[in-house]
Amino acid sequence: MPGEVKLVMGKQFIEQVETGLRSITSSLGFRLFFLLLLVSAVVFIFLTTFIIRANTKNIMEEMILSAKRTNELVIRSVHYSMLLNRKEDVAQIFNSIHNAPGIESIRFYNKKGNIRFSTNSEEIGQMVDLKAEQCIVCHSSEKPLEYIPESMRPRIFTSPEGHRVLAVIKSIRNEPACAAPGCHPPPSERKILGVLDSKFSLAHVDDAILTNRNQMILYSIGAILIIELLAGLFIMRMVHTRVVQLAEGPRKVKQGDLNFSVQVKGNDEIADLAHSFNSMVASLRRAEAENTELSKKMIHVAKMASMGKLAASVAHEINNPLGGILTYAKLLSRQIGAGPMTEKEKQVALEQLDTVIHEIKRCGNIVKNLLHFSRSPEFLMEEVDIHHLIGKSLFITNHHLEMNNIHTLTHLEAKDPVLTGNANQIQQALIAIFINAVEAMGKGGRLTVRTEDVFGSDSICVRVEDTGKGIPEEIRSNIFEPFFTTKENSNSIGLGLSVVYGIVMGHQGKIEVESTEGRGTVFILTLPRKRKPEIGQETVIEGTL
Repeated sequence: MPGEVKLVMGKQFIEQVETGLRSITSSLGFRLFFLLLLVSAVVFIFLTTFIIRANTKNIMEEMILSAKRTNELVIRSVHYSMLLNRKEDVAQIFNSIHNAPGIESIRFYNKKGNIRFSTNSEEIGQMVDLKAEQCIVCHSSEKPLEYIPESMRPRIFTSPEGHRVLAVIKSIRNEPACAAPGCHPPPSERKILGVLDSKFSLAHVDDAILTNRNQMILYSIGAILIIELLAGLFIMRMVHTRVVQLAEGPRKVKQGDLNFSVQVKGNDEIADLAHSFNSMVASLRRAEAENTELSKKMIHVAKMASMGKLAASVAHEINNPLGGILTYAKLLSRQIGAGPMTEKEKQVALEQLDTVIHEIKRCGNIVKNLLHFSRSPEFLMEEVDIHHLIGKSLFITNHHLEMNNIHTLTHLEAKDPVLTGNANQIQQALIAIFINAVEAMGKGGRLTVRTEDVFGSDSICVRVEDTGKGIPEEIRSNIFEPFFTTKENSNSIGLGLSVVYGIVMGHQGKIEVESTEGRGTVFILTLPRKRKPEIGQETVIEGTL
């Protein structure tokens, strides 16, 4: 069991990490940061590679130039001794530069490939293969070159010890001063006397190049990190934080908070967008206030329209008890005027008075309910009994139903009929639906009102069913629009169902319509028992066949 708990916790932790990573990688700030990192890395890689190669090329060019200068210096140093044929002085010069730092060897070959002078005394007098790497430059063809091009003079190879070696050759040209009997023939017969071949170790140069390359790479990485750090701070401050603040605005507005404003400073595009959003919210706030005022007026107009529809039936209903009251009053007047009454006549008179009192109370209740319905109290939310409101609404519309031969059935099955709402507005919505049902059924029909618990007893569902002609499918989506009506009666202004929609929306509820032409219509009102502290739920209108 503990192992299973740890496994579940591990999976939850991994899911949380994956969710966090997806949230980070999908943010605008991260994408800008990653793009800048990628561009910086590519630019610095190319720039560092170019600098390293250019630096290496410059160092090698300087080394080749130094080697050529060294060859020239050696030739000039031995020139005078060679003219005097003082070979001991030439050998001494070669021996003196033998231990110079960076010099591998310096040799002097005659035209036949014999080593005449060398910093290594052991190889003096040896013959060199003319096809060797130092000789092949001139002896690649049957006739040796008389002039070595500058590009062919330096050569680089790897020594047996593993380090690179730079070798530079320089031809020693014959001069008239060198021509002497028993020494050299004149320049016209021999133009080249021999070749000076100098070899220099590049070990320290390669170490310096490697060190310089590593430093450049480290400097580039450091520059990228510094640039990305500064860019990240800039993106975090100027982009990410401000975009998050800007994104918070639509979420707040979606939750119904029209007093929220985005606090973004600056004069750039994001700040302009924030100012535009704040202006839009201010316009929405004004429109909401105007819409609230208009809704109140529409509710009042719809209420007056309902009062007008009820006026005739109520007047007719009051007229009946008034006629009875008048009749009993006349009878009592005659009995009193006829003289003293017997006990039996008194008993009959008292019964008549009870009937008069009952009819007067009935008229009073009708008038009281109409007066209460016609008032426009503030939108006060309190605990109300939906079953009691259904009963009052049916009582007010009872005579209107009876006049049109409409039978009513109630199935009030909700276990807890109490919810938080405005009693007057809920009653107005119910009366509007009842009157709409009567007009849809015409003469004769059945009106059924049901209640039940839904969503785990968190809401109450009120179903109002009629047996009228139904609503055509093509206009079903328009029935809640203000001033929309299908009735030919000019007294109908089309505000009843739109007001019902507004009342249900104000109670964070939902209204659905189910209708089949020729079989009737069902209005389904779903009202939550408790209002949410934030307005995040919109009223939904649904229509089904």
